[in-house]
Amino acid sequence: MLRKLLGSLFFRLALLVVTVVITTQFFSFWMASNERHKLLERQLYIQVLDTLSYLEDSMTGMSNEERQAFLDNYNRPGLPSLLPFNADQGQTFADDLPKIGSMLAQRLSHDLNEPIQAHYARREDHSELWVHVHVLDQPYWLVIPFGRYRDRWINPLLQASLLAALFATLLASLVAWRITRPISRVVQASRELAGGSMPQTIPETGPREVQLLAHNFNSMALALDNAARERRLMLAGLSHDLRTPLTRLKLTLEMQEASTDQHDMLSDIDELSRIVRQFIDFARAEETSRLEPVALADLAGSVVARFRREDMDVRLDIRSEVELQADALALERLLSNLLENARRYGRPPVIVRVERLESEIALSVIDHGAGIPAALRESALAPFERLAEHRGTDGGSGLGLAIVARIVKQHDGKLELADEDGGFKVAIHLPAS
Repeated sequence: MLRKLLGSLFFRLALLVVTVVITTQFFSFWMASNERHKLLERQLYIQVLDTLSYLEDSMTGMSNEERQAFLDNYNRPGLPSLLPFNADQGQTFADDLPKIGSMLAQRLSHDLNEPIQAHYARREDHSELWVHVHVLDQPYWLVIPFGRYRDRWINPLLQASLLAALFATLLASLVAWRITRPISRVVQASRELAGGSMPQTIPETGPREVQLLAHNFNSMALALDNAARERRLMLAGLSHDLRTPLTRLKLTLEMQEASTDQHDMLSDIDELSRIVRQFIDFARAEETSRLEPVALADLAGSVVARFRREDMDVRLDIRSEVELQADALALERLLSNLLENARRYGRPPVIVRVERLESEIALSVIDHGAGIPAALRESALAPFERLAEHRGTDGGSGLGLAIVARIVKQHDGKLELADEDGGFKVAIHLPAS
């Protein structure tokens, strides 16, 4: 299921959209972050210059004692402070310097034509940026509260970017779903058509190419359905028309005086009638009939009794009394064809078995003949496939297993051909009611 989802067009479109959205948002966030750093660095740079200019103007002409008294009054918690150069002794600085601090140090070094040292210190309730400066040719540490300039990974900009990416992803996924939905309908309809049923008309909506795809598929499905309907009508009509002259011919032969060829000729007419009947059954097998409760054991018993009256060695093995929703006439044709094949190509005794297997019901016909080689079992289900070189030329129509396969498909069942205890088994697995 997961592999199917990963290979779908919707997933690939959604992945493409998500990749583009995330890449765009990442680039936008990177650009905004860089611009934010530049803006904050410029504000910090201007603050440093303004502070240094104010301090130099204020301390010009002061003695050392007056400067110290001025700085003691100037330095207040939470505001920029100017400390003696030896004030860094005993201070613990962080190993890493924030990007804004590094940018400020580089800019001051460039503008002042001298290397500027900068350190970052974390306190319990705040953080500070220590910048080595000269005021009136004396070395000092300019300590700037750094809370407002601190880098924050989770900030309103990042949150807004994530929300925008999430909204864009959801919106794009919805658009991708609306684009791929008509294609999914075409895929589902093609599966139904390949399964032998006529799908409902696909709405011709979506992009122009998808509309054209749906229109062409609807036209193709309608053309195939019309062709199949005409083929069924022609096959059923032709088979029905042949039965009358065959019946008349048989009646004429029976009314004539007995001859050495009369028995063989009557057998040939019976064989032709059987082939015609199979053509009719094959045409009916494409039609969908109304399903009704069917007691499978009773149905199998009725068919087996009919073949016993024709001197066939067939036995009934009822392991479970089961009931299912099915077309009784279709199942009767199915079992009759299987028993006819077993009589023609298998060896007695023939066993008809009815049993329940967990969530399904199994109807099996087992004979003791050579069966069908494993390599030819799939082709044996095709219409008019007689496997003459393996079963002899007996004049059959090659429709027996084809009729069985179509009836099984109509009932959403499974057809199994397998070897069974020195014989051959044809098992029909039908869903339980």
